[in-house]
Amino acid sequence: MFSALAKADLELKMVNIGGGFPARYDKEVKGVEAYAAAVMRAITRHFGNRLPEIIVEPGRSIVGDAGVLQSEVVLISKKAAKEEKRWVYLDVGKFNGLAETMDESIKYRIRTPADGGATGPVVLAGPSCDSADILYEKTEYKLPLNLKVGDKVEFLSTGAYTSTYSSVGFNGFEPLKTYCI
Repeated sequence: MFSALAKADLELKMVNIGGGFPARYDKEVKGVEAYAAAVMRAITRHFGNRLPEIIVEPGRSIVGDAGVLQSEVVLISKKAAKEEKRWVYLDVGKFNGLAETMDESIKYRIRTPADGGATGPVVLAGPSCDSADILYEKTEYKLPLNLKVGDKVEFLSTGAYTSTYSSVGFNGFEPLKTYCI
């Protein structure tokens, strides 16, 4: 675009590379320095010494780790008596702030007060009775075997977008309460 417009005597001076800098969810990620170095290598390759001004929207890499979404276990069940995998239903789901679990795209780290003991595989689901309100079914999550109804389950690194995804009371559920510390 810069070259094409330069032929028409229009000189661009800025590149907006948008966002895409990650937060740490279920896996470690490189620091923002590694992404900045890759961006600068690409910009230098394309522009040489005539570097444009660069605008970046780092988004979730700045605020992701700033949020914890606290939920509560409302039901634990099994689909069949002999099935090992438990279904853990929470008081929040895709329609209450966890929209980015759609297609299990973001895999949040999870913490419970019972961590440290024996664990078993679970399916995590939200409270809405909507068939799409299953957070994690394909991705293997293991939670403590002694987890019980009423226990808190914390989703870590939820500082980016979860409260805005919960801004409307869906299916009679109130939006998330947000506390800034």
